[in-house]
Amino acid sequence: MATRSIAGGVPEPDELFGREHVINYIWEQLAGNNIFLVAPRRFGKTGVMGHLLKRPRGGHLPVYLEVEELHDSERFGAALIAALLEQSTLRTMVTRAKGLPGALMDFISNRIQHIKTEVVEIELRDLVKDSWESVTRALILEMEKADETVLFIIDEFPQFIENVARKHGDETARAFLQWFRSLRMRQKDVLRRYRFVLGGSTSIDMILRRLDVPDKLNDFFRVPIEALTPEAAEDLLASLSSGYNLRFSNEARKALFDLISPSVPYFLQWFVSQLRMEENLKGKELRVEDVTDVYQRRVLGPTCRAYFDYYRSASSGMGNRGNGRLWRSCRRSPTPRRAGYRTASSMTSTARRERKMLRASSLTRSWRTWKRIGMCFSTPEPTSTGFC
Repeated sequence: MATRSIAGGVPEPDELFGREHVINYIWEQLAGNNIFLVAPRRFGKTGVMGHLLKRPRGGHLPVYLEVEELHDSERFGAALIAALLEQSTLRTMVTRAKGLPGALMDFISNRIQHIKTEVVEIELRDLVKDSWESVTRALILEMEKADETVLFIIDEFPQFIENVARKHGDETARAFLQWFRSLRMRQKDVLRRYRFVLGGSTSIDMILRRLDVPDKLNDFFRVPIEALTPEAAEDLLASLSSGYNLRFSNEARKALFDLISPSVPYFLQWFVSQLRMEENLKGKELRVEDVTDVYQRRVLGPTCRAYFDYYRSASSGMGNRGNGRLWRSCRRSPTPRRAGYRTASSMTSTARRERKMLRASSLTRSWRTWKRIGMCFSTPEPTSTGFC
């Protein structure tokens, strides 16, 4: 079956390639652990989380929450309660919880079925206010009584912690992490019956070290989401090609994988979408020169500048001059050792953290990828083409 071209979108479970083993492994580990999915952006964490949500294994009831845009602890609590109330079976359990404010119980019992989720979050935030910690805790603990194991799937958790620290200060972020840990633990080193799957970038450890709370997530088992195996990448390319009548010579297919190495689904989808834009390539067998030409003109051209914005912004802590030196060095240098980082002694603490994050990313392990990113950023701004 042909696969849609969804560069930037979240694949449906049937559109995931090469993730069967890691998904099976996650379900195995959930028997005794909470799970933290770690990977750089665009490596496919959200697709894996979507599979867990839409294809739950027996005995699990998933509840999904995306928290990248949240900046307040009470909003997290309100959003988590609202996510619970979306599940009809859990909604009944919530109405039986004891010791909750009367206004909240009236809201849940009488109005919840007639209000959209977005409105629910707003009204819940007003109802719980300063008591969000105790109210959210009481409702979540009630989930231990569920017939199935409730699985809380929370995406972009590290960004949420960073948001809280920036808006309210490090002490508030530390207090939230302590509360969140107490929510998960029945007693020391003993988990409660429900489970959590968190997703986020590899920067979570730096955030925890900066906040001086390295132990607050130590009950989570880390599962990396890595680049596709060569076999899975071939399968994905074949599925994309069949849907859009693209044919590659063996040499052209090898050249494509060499150019995008490591094989990340997002970048493979995106490269194929750029090939599809070439009208003169329709119906013909693509050669090495065709793939290379599209790579040079489109992938490294101004059209695709926005695709690399996140990776460029990751270096913002270095300042404009340091940032420029970094990307120019990426373009020139044959080895990572000559990258344009400032020396550790001359960098701010923020810059040092960002440097570590860049080095931790799988993209930094592929020097050719960094070289291509540097070339893309160095492309002059377009004048009248209308490209981004």
